[in-house]
Amino acid sequence: MYYKMKCLPGYEPRINVTEEFIKNNNLAINIETAKSVLHEGDIFNKEVAVYFLPFEVLKSYYKEHSVNTEENDEDWRQITDIKEAAQDFLDYMVFAWKKAIDEKGVSASRSIDKLSAWMRILGRTDIAEILDNDDLFYPYGRPALKKACQILGIKHSEYL
Repeated sequence: MYYKMKCLPGYEPRINVTEEFIKNNNLAINIETAKSVLHEGDIFNKEVAVYFLPFEVLKSYYKEHSVNTEENDEDWRQITDIKEAAQDFLDYMVFAWKKAIDEKGVSASRSIDKLSAWMRILGRTDIAEILDNDDLFYPYGRPALKKACQILGIKHSEYL
């Protein structure tokens, strides 16, 4: 089954995640990879990784980097549900296509970085490598997005 994405200017419908999408793409949350992304990734990768980690890990990381963490851990909600994580990825994929179509260079680049982090954390390093491939960035990340969508079974507009 394909999940059709319509990237029309001003109209970006949501791609709803299904158990089939998760199963067909062997998606699973890997906390150790999220920790690795937090410690080794760039700022945009880290923005994705933090949501997959327990507050205690984040508190330790921020303390190590001299950041004040007086927030209450009861306010923190770690993403542990694969359906939520996959839906977040798909929602961001739509956003990334919008940036690529609108030719927003910096935003398109950041979007690619974040999608790559999601794929690493969800166990698809093959897709992350495609997204990270600089040869597939121009124009505006479209070739990388197109190839990632093809592998994941996400339909995209044919004019891209």
